[in-house]
Amino acid sequence: MSTQQDLQQEVDHLTAELAERDKELAALRDQDHLDVSADRLPIIRLENQEVFNTYAAESFEDTLRVMAFRARQMLGAHQSAISYVPDGDFKAAVHAVSLSDKYARYRAYDVMPTGEGIWGLIVMHHRPVRMTEEALYSHPQFKNFSGLKTVEGLEHPPMPGWLAVPVLRKGGGLIGVIQLSDKFEGEFTDDDQEQLTKLATLYTPIFELQYVNDGLQRQAASLTQATLELQRSNAELEQFAYVASHDLQEPLRMVTSYLQLLERRYKDKLDQDAEEFIGFAVDGASRMQTLIQDLLTYSRVGTRGAAFEPTDCDEVLSRVLTNLEVAIEESGTEITCGTLPNIAVDASQLSQLLQNLIGNAIKFRGDNPPRIQIEAQRRDEDWLFSVSDNGIGIDPRHGERIFQVFQRLHGIGRYQGTGIGLAVCKKIAERHQGQIWVESEEGAGATFYFTIPNHLAAVSA
Repeated sequence: MSTQQDLQQEVDHLTAELAERDKELAALRDQDHLDVSADRLPIIRLENQEVFNTYAAESFEDTLRVMAFRARQMLGAHQSAISYVPDGDFKAAVHAVSLSDKYARYRAYDVMPTGEGIWGLIVMHHRPVRMTEEALYSHPQFKNFSGLKTVEGLEHPPMPGWLAVPVLRKGGGLIGVIQLSDKFEGEFTDDDQEQLTKLATLYTPIFELQYVNDGLQRQAASLTQATLELQRSNAELEQFAYVASHDLQEPLRMVTSYLQLLERRYKDKLDQDAEEFIGFAVDGASRMQTLIQDLLTYSRVGTRGAAFEPTDCDEVLSRVLTNLEVAIEESGTEITCGTLPNIAVDASQLSQLLQNLIGNAIKFRGDNPPRIQIEAQRRDEDWLFSVSDNGIGIDPRHGERIFQVFQRLHGIGRYQGTGIGLAVCKKIAERHQGQIWVESEEGAGATFYFTIPNHLAAVSA
């Protein structure tokens, strides 16, 4: 399969997986897995007096705000903060804060944690941290945090006591942090820490889903960029094809013409060496022109193909055999064919594929006259075509190499061709969302297989 098709299939797969993840996230909200309080709270009134329905959270940030409120409500605290920190990276973090009316004037505070200060304790050790107000304000890492101010000069709210627990992925990596401060009554206890740790465990699936979604979206964006690069590359290839078909071939035609003119006009005045040199030059120019034409054919498989339309493959094969009639008669080739299907293909390209394979079977024949068998077998989702011969065969070590551009297993003088034919076959098979391969042993003939899906009717050029 071509890189372009690989990328498109991967993008489609990731898009479907993203949609599935969104469904899972919605299901978790619908089941109200986050409701760990004694009373069910489908409607929550946030501190800014907005009514928030937990079933209607439209974004991950909305979900975090509900989670922060519930954490504060469950343990009875005036402040809570919850942070989604993928792999401990605070540069990619998403934060939500919940403050009671006691800290109403601090709701505009928008300086988010950087992973340093006391947060660094959670990031470093991946375990809960609990401090009294005295211990907190005497901690050297807290001093840097407590002095933070917004552009408007608003300081971070006071923190009488602090309890924070990590949210860990199944593999152990840090994915989030839940913080509580200023308990309604007394200091945070071991029981509070245990409850908040359990809550973090309940929150983990939400963080995990977001983590997976982030990864899938990054991959999808990367694949989209790669697809754009491929499209740009294809446009450049199209431009090269134009240059090859015009600017490159014209000088070669001129060189060939003048060499032939020189040969005709001075034939009797040139010695045998000169005539031989001219012959070499004419042959080289001719081979170069053939090479350019074959490369042009290769480049146009993906850019100049026709639409996939219902096609009688028996008729396609019949035209191919007519085109090869002279070669078949001169070589004494015997060809047998099974019944071929009627499927949606680019008829011209299928003809080219079959003609290359059958032509190769005739070209690379052994001492005996060629015997070629052509078959097609219906499988679950595609048709498997095969072209078998009794020719010279191929060393299995070269089974993949022969489908690459300019790859020849024999010297130029022994067999005609530029080494592009099988590369064209591969590109045609891949454009039809199929594959092509060979099974062979040296000296024992070869069977080339290629597949074409049976669902291409709606695919255009």
